Amino acid sequence: MSTIKINDKNCTLEINKTFAAKASIFDSKAYRLLRDARNDHPTYRVVIIAQKTVKPVFKGLTYKYMEKYISNHDDENNSIMKEYKSLRAKDTESEEMLDESFSYQEIKVWFLNRYPQIAAHHEARARLLDRKAA
Repeated sequence: MSTIKINDKNCTLEINKTFAAKASIFDSKAYRLLRDARNDHPTYRVVIIAQKTVKPVFKGLTYKYMEKYISNHDDENNSIMKEYKSLRAKDTESEEMLDESFSYQEIKVWFLNRYPQIAAHHEARARLLDRKAA
């Protein structure tokens, strides 16, 4: 069960959403813990802290990187590069139709779905940093 974080700097009792739901039930263990904390710190406010979601960040995953990676890992017909250029509106047909490029985020998702080993590689590198920081 999550507990209460006492933040003396901000004069708050910080709890997460799950703990808040449990503490709303009269005479539950969470209710008693929160009541005791409020009795110990009567001037502190109770604040529900949203849990942060961790988004994978791929530093250096630029269009230039994607193009280089695709050209190194494409098939003999360059079909993946053709698909990429179509998404970027950089092919002849897209230019004739006055298409606009998809957003970076959409192209990034397409690229990572096409090459899942890139995501795995970046996640493995991020774990190395986490181990060294601890």
